[in-house]
Amino acid sequence: MDKILTTPVEPTAFERFRAGDPSAFDHFVAEYTGPAYATALQVLKVPARAEEAVQDAFVRLWQRAGQFDPARGHERSWVLAIARNSAIDALRKQGRTFERSIDDAPSVYALRDPDDVWQQVLEGLTSIDVRAALQQLPAEQQDIVLQVYYEGKRPVEVARELGIAEGTVRSRLRLALAKLREALGPVREDLQS
Repeated sequence: MDKILTTPVEPTAFERFRAGDPSAFDHFVAEYTGPAYATALQVLKVPARAEEAVQDAFVRLWQRAGQFDPARGHERSWVLAIARNSAIDALRKQGRTFERSIDDAPSVYALRDPDDVWQQVLEGLTSIDVRAALQQLPAEQQDIVLQVYYEGKRPVEVARELGIAEGTVRSRLRLALAKLREALGPVREDLQS
């Protein structure tokens, strides 16, 4: 039998940091500063505030690195979610309301993970396609998507407002995103061809 030689995959800087190599954190920061900043800037609109939010995000990442579970998602999605949440927290501290129009489809989302469902929805789709796909969702799923992605609320806040369990909110959100992926699949294929 012929032996198949495979090249070992080098661990990422984040994986090395999580394994106990604190010097890898600098490489991790260098790798994700640009995408994290783009994510924070999209929320905050002010470069100086976005920089502060990114700094806060990397402090959180330093503190929470052990909480990352590769079985639940991609490293990049997790990092950018923390950056986004840090920016939303900064916006809330200012007492301002976070809002995003359904017509927004910024190019900054191209920096995100290609398997990120929300990126797939935003990337290159028109607001008409997104609206049509959202209208196909059951009302309770549609409401949760709008509150989480367009109003910037956390699932726990939505759960409190609706008087339901946070797990129910997360389940409905997960189902809604799967349905959006399915509904927008043909549109994405048309755009890519």
